[in-house]
Amino acid sequence: MVDLFWSVATSYAVLSIVGIVLAAALVVGHLPLIGRIPAVAPYVVAARLLAYPMLALLAFLIGVRITDERADLKQAQRDLAFSQLQLDAQKQSTEAAQRLRAEAEAKADQANQKVSDYEKRLAKQPAGDGCNLDDADVRSLRDIAR
Repeated sequence: MVDLFWSVATSYAVLSIVGIVLAAALVVGHLPLIGRIPAVAPYVVAARLLAYPMLALLAFLIGVRITDERADLKQAQRDLAFSQLQLDAQKQSTEAAQRLRAEAEAKADQANQKVSDYEKRLAKQPAGDGCNLDDADVRSLRDIAR
């Protein structure tokens, strides 16, 4: 509710109205020829008294608006910095994931090469009636998993 009040109080419309009232009060209260017009003459003193509070009000409202805009700008800068931080973190995560993927692919290629070599070596052994695997074959099979 307070934000709504200050949004309305510092809007262009309200600032324009206060500025117009200030200009009218200055014209009526301080121009000597205007004070001689019979319809305006009773309002000269009131206009002189009204001009200074209107000037103070206008200055205050403009100050509040500038302060609010600065706060919004600083918040936008903080949001942008946080977004940039998140983007940098995502880039680093992506680079790390790509590096890990390349390492995993290299390990997989090495394992595939070991399996291919093992298959070729087993294919060269003569086929027999039973199990032809010896201790070296079992060690080779275990080395593939490492």
